[in-house]
Amino acid sequence: MGRSLNPQAAGVKRISPENLRRIMTESSEEAVKLLVEEADRFGKGLSKSLTTSQIRNIFGEVRSIEQDVLPTDQQLSLDVQRRLLMLKPKMAYQVGRFSNDEALKALVETLSEAIDLIGNDKNRFQTFVNLFEAILAYHRCHGGKTN
Repeated sequence: MGRSLNPQAAGVKRISPENLRRIMTESSEEAVKLLVEEADRFGKGLSKSLTTSQIRNIFGEVRSIEQDVLPTDQQLSLDVQRRLLMLKPKMAYQVGRFSNDEALKALVETLSEAIDLIGNDKNRFQTFVNLFEAILAYHRCHGGKTN
């Protein structure tokens, strides 16, 4: 997604690039705490306008990709890396379907940025899954719309 979102326009402040980088690349207790705090804040912001089904459409694909990661793998296979990168145009399509949804744009930009930080690192992929799962959980916890 080449263009930048004005976070105030939607009332949803996305996860900053600095915090996202810390969450995705650092292996520390502070990074895990930051993941939970940011997912709570972001999920709450998304809950005001984004439906659970809009998020689950994307999350379902992430879960499908996760099934291709074997416990014995040290790094992500080229196929998994390809599927992750192809998730970006699929998410862009979702934004196109809901063209006036600034919250969805904020989510897609955040997830796309996180995907760029994964590379072939299996631990970073798992952090990505954890982050997305936490955002979805907090979205629902804060009363996110179901339809």
